[in-house]
This record gives sequence, structure tokens and C-alpha cells, in this order.
Amino acid sequence: MISEINELALGIDLGPVNSQLTFYNRQNSAPRTVSVVPGEENYQITTPAELFPTMEQHFEEGVALLADFFGQCLELLATAGKPDSILAVVTMKKMNGTWADGIRAAFERLGIPRDHVFLQDYRESFYWYMMNQRKDLWTYQVALFSCEKGKVTAFELSVDRKTRPALVSIDEKGMVYLDEMAREGRPEKLWLEVKDEKFLELAKKMFGKRTFSSVYLVGEEFDKSWMGNSLAFLCNRRKVFMGQNLYTKGACYAAMEYARMSRVGDYLYAGPDMIEQNMGMQMIIRGHREFYPMISAGVNWYMARAECEFVLDDTSEVILYSKSMEGEELSHTVRLPGLPDRPNRATRLHLSLSFIGKRKCRVRVTDLGLGSLYPSSGKRWEAVITFAAEKMPGKESEV
Repeated sequence: MISEINELALGIDLGPVNSQLTFYNRQNSAPRTVSVVPGEENYQITTPAELFPTMEQHFEEGVALLADFFGQCLELLATAGKPDSILAVVTMKKMNGTWADGIRAAFERLGIPRDHVFLQDYRESFYWYMMNQRKDLWTYQVALFSCEKGKVTAFELSVDRKTRPALVSIDEKGMVYLDEMAREGRPEKLWLEVKDEKFLELAKKMFGKRTFSSVYLVGEEFDKSWMGNSLAFLCNRRKVFMGQNLYTKGACYAAMEYARMSRVGDYLYAGPDMIEQNMGMQMIIRGHREFYPMISAGVNWYMARAECEFVLDDTSEVILYSKSMEGEELSHTVRLPGLPDRPNRATRLHLSLSFIGKRKCRVRVTDLGLGSLYPSSGKRWEAVITFAAEKMPGKESEV
């Protein structure tokens, strides 16, 4: 008898105060958000208060704290059964390099390999969420209003169907403050009316005369008690949804895609963190000279990581090649001053590429030597390749 493999797709919304966890396996018909109280829709998992400041100031301690927290989250998945394989997507309001490295290191401590961990911000989670909804909900533009600490931010999702794949973008369109400072001492009844009017003004300015298929309201501060005229406007020939677990579900849908449990089709999210360069090297592999790809365009910069080892052949430098999504090609030469003088093909190098921003790639090279005859010198070289917004094809650069 062959038992079915229990593959688990996880979506984690990691926040400084509360976090949320959504999972999917083939025993479920759709992603399920975990409630900390069985039978209730209480999705808020308290995030350790010291986690965020510790991760940003003391990395190793932060990784240990995060690993403990992720371990506690996984314990909430008892109803999903013991997983044979886990693929996790973590989403945050804003992802950066420190958190990207820390999250992968934390999961690695729990036995989940780095290539099973993906990272994204809230905008991309909204993309994955929408791509898994009925198509009539995103035939035209989609509005997302996010409210946090009295600040409402408006986003617009649009699909450019003229390209292949179709490009999906999510752009910030405005904001309004509905906090105590904006209240300016107004009595409660008047303030609720002013809040309603301010939010209505933001929505009208964003929509203009264009068609929106649906509207999503995320944040506990959205409440029908004060949203009179604004809610009536939003609901006029549009589907309106209000909820608190959109981002964790979006992360889970992304995990399902990466685990090949689902497929959204021929669409590509063109986010602000997406790199536009393919990178690699020319190598001789099994006697044939060929291009060895290392990093592919279309991924978020904090996910763009690659490494390899190779033997130098009649050269004392490393040449990398990049090709943008528009077809612009560049070569990048990394000099290795002080490289030990050895016979040809007697120097093995370790090469690491990691993007440290949308247009910056850090290159690290380490001399490994070659066996006991030519031991490693321990020398290391580092360079940063900076990509401009526009390049001329065929241009060379030295870093």
C-alpha cells in the first residue's frame, strides 16, 4: 500500500504585534487560517514583543527567537497531521535583506531547507490572493484599502493583458489619516461623520470615472458604524469585502503555487522589489562551453541568491554576464588582486551572488585552493554591481 505524501503549504503573516498562519494540504479544499481558539475566528497569534527590535539589532539572537516563534506556530498545525514536506511563504508589510536572511536561517534551524522558504511583502500577498479569486472580481481594477494605526492607504491592482505573460501591478494611490491627531478634538458623533467623509473623499479621488470590479478593506479599524456614505459609494456596482486574514491567505496561495499544488496561469507580478536582470557565467561544463545561469529576472531582490564553485582556466578574474528583461546585455569583470600564483587550473573559487537592493548585486569570491597541493590562501574579494535604470546593449563594466 502506498500512503499519500502529506505536503504542507504555509502562509505566515509576520507582524510586530500579531502574526497569522494559514495552511493547505491536499486533504483540504482551500487554505485554512489557524484560529488560536478552536471554533472561533481568532486568527491573531501574539508575536514576541522583543522579536522585531532584536532581529534588527542582534541578528543571531533574533534568528533564535524567530526559530522558537515559528516552532510554536507549527505546533498549532496538529490537525493537519505530521507533514512530510513543508513549503513556507512569509509575508511582511515591508521585507528587507536582514529579515530575508533571518527568516530563512530560522526555518533552517527547524529542519526546513532554505529553498523551501519564500518571502514577499503585503502587496505581493494581495496579488496572490486576487489571482486565486473568481476572475469577475478582477476583470477591471481592484481597490485595496489598508488601515493601520489610523492611517488608511489606498492601493490599486491592475492587469496589463497586452503582454505575455500579463503583467499585474499594485500601486499606491493615496492615503488619509483618521487618527486622534486628525480628530482635532471633535466630539464623537461629529468625528464619525468627518471620518466617513474623509475616507469617501479618498475613494472618490482614487476611482475617478474608472471601473473597479471589487474593493477590499483590511484592518480592524474599518467599521460599518462610521462607514455610512463611504461604504454606500464603495458598494455601488462593486463587490466589497472586509477581512483580517487576506495577507496570510495570499502567502499560502503563493506557497501552493511554488509547491505546484495550484497554478494561476500566465500572469507575472511586476512589483517594486522585482529585479530585472538575469545573471550568470560562461563555463566549460563536461567539455562544452556554455552559459551557466545563476539568478533569474522576475524575483524579488531579497530572494535573489546564488552560489557555485569552479576552477579558473587561464585567467585571474571573474566575468559575470547580465541580461535585462528588455534584452540589454552587460559583462561585469571582477578583479582578484593578490590571487596566489599557481599553475593553470589549480585554483578553485567559491562565488556568491546576492542582491542587496533592486539594482545592486553583491559579489563575493573566496579562494578555496585545490586539495593539499595548493591549499586555500583564505583570500576573499567583494564587489558590488550597480545596475542603472537604462543600459546600452553590449556595454562592459568593471567592479
